[in-house]
Amino acid sequence: MLQHLNRLRYLRFLKKPYEFNIRQYSTPRVKQPGSEIALNHFDQFYSSIFENWSSIRLGLLCPHSYCAVVNVFSREKSPAELFPDMEVFNMKDAYYLQLGELDDMSTAPEPPLQNTSKDNEQFTSAMNLNQPPSESEDYNEFMPATELKHRDLDTEEFADFYDPNIKYDAQVIKHGVIHYPEHWEMYYCPRGRFKKFPPPKEDISGLLNYYLMDGASLLPVFALDVQKGEEVGDLCASPGGKTLAILFGLRFGKIVCNDASLSRVNKLKTVLSSYLPNTQEWSKKILVSNLDVCDWRCFELFDKILLDVPCTNDRLSVTKDANNIFTQKRYNERMHIPRTQTSMLCAALQALKPGGSLVYSTCSLSPIQNDGVVHMSLAKLSVECPFEFAVQDLTQAFLPFKSMFQYSDTCQYGQLIVPFLPLNYGPMYISKITRTK
Repeated sequence: MLQHLNRLRYLRFLKKPYEFNIRQYSTPRVKQPGSEIALNHFDQFYSSIFENWSSIRLGLLCPHSYCAVVNVFSREKSPAELFPDMEVFNMKDAYYLQLGELDDMSTAPEPPLQNTSKDNEQFTSAMNLNQPPSESEDYNEFMPATELKHRDLDTEEFADFYDPNIKYDAQVIKHGVIHYPEHWEMYYCPRGRFKKFPPPKEDISGLLNYYLMDGASLLPVFALDVQKGEEVGDLCASPGGKTLAILFGLRFGKIVCNDASLSRVNKLKTVLSSYLPNTQEWSKKILVSNLDVCDWRCFELFDKILLDVPCTNDRLSVTKDANNIFTQKRYNERMHIPRTQTSMLCAALQALKPGGSLVYSTCSLSPIQNDGVVHMSLAKLSVECPFEFAVQDLTQAFLPFKSMFQYSDTCQYGQLIVPFLPLNYGPMYISKITRTK
């Protein structure tokens, strides 16, 4: 009987050997996670662009730092009420303290003496501002690059799109000091101290008391420098953190908050309703729209435009696998990102009033998505559009934030905040462009 069963098994194997091998011996193919693909790309290409890539890489892979943007309409505003168990600094104090030191350095023939005021001395010491700058913190690192750095991931894939040698010389104008918005109350943790802010809570009026966001995300709004009564367009507004920062400045006349995705617009509306009082006055000043930015030139013009475009989102790409832009199924979409960004920037620039300014920003380290898109957009508009534009050099405007952010010197048209473990904000690229004619 046993011999008969063995013979049957042998005959069955001879009849369907392929099926037998598949079931018993094949190894299932494991797809490479998107985060691993992204990190491999960055290691290959960013290491040739950033001398301190190993430091940036470590910052990307570690939890990033947040700032608490206090709701100007909330009843609770003091740090003692909001963060009773945390040591926090006000960004405004850090800004003006550093600005004062920079003014002293620019006027004194010798290095300035330390402030003898006890309070200022303690505050300065706590922020490590009284220590001599290291080599990596030299002011020269803020100077923009003299040429475009364009080596980037998969450059050959869009060689027909990007030409860094195209005959176009952008006009660059030095930007002066920006007045810190008087109503802004932004709090951050001291350098090198990794303590999470608690989730925001509702005050007695039902409004959330603060909004948590990456500290570098505030710089595009700061660079926008909205003035009283100006009409502002936040054309890629969701999820709404930068929109709230504009609103909490209380300077604008009217603001249009737009996003091309209906689901993201709904998320934006939820955020706005959680932080703003439901009054008729606000309903007249704030318009939420669901339009493609590339069609915006057909509508109204603005004094100021914030264009925080969709990008590869480098920090998210190396830490999250869900819906990762670096997965194989999204390859074509990723390759099309610079073209989409250029189309959006060209359209948004044409929606500026004469004398108006636009801030273009990404949360990517990619030279092509940053300086590359600005370069190609301005070159394209110089041929196709009668308007004239100039790039604003934000070097001096951003120097007072030196104690909070780590800057890179790799950009010609903007400022780039790079992750750095003791100051783990970003990445964030900011370029400001003004319509001169």
